[in-house]
Amino acid sequence: MEKLVRIIKQHPLASRTYTAQDGTQRTFHSRGFLLTDGIDEFYAEMTGDAALSCPELDPAMLHTVQATIRQRAYQDKNGATRYENQIYIARLA
Repeated sequence: MEKLVRIIKQHPLASRTYTAQDGTQRTFHSRGFLLTDGIDEFYAEMTGDAALSCPELDPAMLHTVQATIRQRAYQDKNGATRYENQIYIARLA
């Protein structure tokens, strides 16, 4: 997906350490964005090196976002199947 968007809110960089399957310690970086295309508002997340190197962007400007949308199914506490859409930013300029 590629869209022209405005940034409503840019969350600060969040980093957490975890243990990889091979036993090494790694750091996971993510940065969340609340975006609008003028009609819809949506939350999208940037991860990895892209999140680490992403500067503070001007919310007054239009930006191009390239992202993928994934669907995730999960069971809620009552055992019902729920669905969630997740948007991952590949590029934001």
